[in-house]
Amino acid sequence: MTKFMRIMVAPLVLVTLIAACGKSDNAAADSREVELAPAVASQPQLGDTAQTPSPTADLTAATEPPVATTAAAPKAPAPATSTKPATSTAPAPAKAPTTGTITAGTMLNASSERRVCTNIAKVGDHVNATLADAVSGTNGVSVPAGATVRLRVTEAKRGENGKEGIRLAFEPVSVSYDGADYDISGTANVPNVEVVRAQSTGDQAKKVAAGAAVGAIAGQLLGKKTKSTVVGAAVGAAAGGAIAAGSADWNGCLAQGGRVSITLAGPLTVRRAP
Repeated sequence: MTKFMRIMVAPLVLVTLIAACGKSDNAAADSREVELAPAVASQPQLGDTAQTPSPTADLTAATEPPVATTAAAPKAPAPATSTKPATSTAPAPAKAPTTGTITAGTMLNASSERRVCTNIAKVGDHVNATLADAVSGTNGVSVPAGATVRLRVTEAKRGENGKEGIRLAFEPVSVSYDGADYDISGTANVPNVEVVRAQSTGDQAKKVAAGAAVGAIAGQLLGKKTKSTVVGAAVGAAAGGAIAAGSADWNGCLAQGGRVSITLAGPLTVRRAP
């Protein structure tokens, strides 16, 4: 009996051991599957207690390479601001012009400072005249009354055997005032020229006497009487006087204070009065 029990127990023990080994292998396999399988991320739960970080998250953070960060470039220092007040850069005011122009064609009226006659004056002589009226130009300039106008004699010829041949003419040279001289050009007109007999009274009497003598001789020859001689002398004297008057020489004169009208041929630039 005891031998029979031992024979029956031995197979049961063997089966039990095999079964136990199989369960042990299955448990080990299940344990390995549990360790290798990733943990399922759980939804965060709102609560009062802090959550314990997952080992998987720590493993991921440890295996990921660090992200390289680029250092920000240093900022340039801000420009220093000046504490001085800004100065005004308004343009300087334009300077007033210092000169002006008297246009061509302007007339200057002057009066001669001395008497000038054809029997004394020569071509090229200079004569001064005084400006009678002020003359204005651009930019407020003016030539004042009293300025000196210088004239040059261009013709000086007396009338011989009559008045028609008289020639007395001038041309403007310059105008002066306030210590400055300005050259001018143009024409000068003398509206009133005095006519003065050039021959003396003695020369005229000689011509009359010569005429009377000629007349007396003619009367005596024609009438052969005293009366005829007297009449002839009278007629001859009158004829001699007419001959004396007709053959006389005459001078032309610009009186002292006589008017001279000057017309500018070109513009005249002068300085402004300070």
